[in-house]
Amino acid sequence: MPRRAKGRISITLPIEPMLAKLADALPEGGSFLFEPKWDGFRAIVFRGASDVYIQSRDLKPLDRYFPELHETLLQQLPKTA
Repeated sequence: MPRRAKGRISITLPIEPMLAKLADALPEGGSFLFEPKWDGFRAIVFRGASDVYIQSRDLKPLDRYFPELHETLLQQLPKTA
């Protein structure tokens, strides 16, 4: 069920992330970037004027797993990112 982040982030959370799709071969030409997928957490961070929200690709909040990141993300990310 969508929820607003208590007025601190001006978007309705959670937001569906764009997921990678399996391919048989790498694309030819163009200027593509590739990155290996390592096991572990993948997260999307939303930064509002006074708070941050960490979300999994499965639309679940991850804030409780990374409480030590909260203040750092508030300090390092621009407002509304």
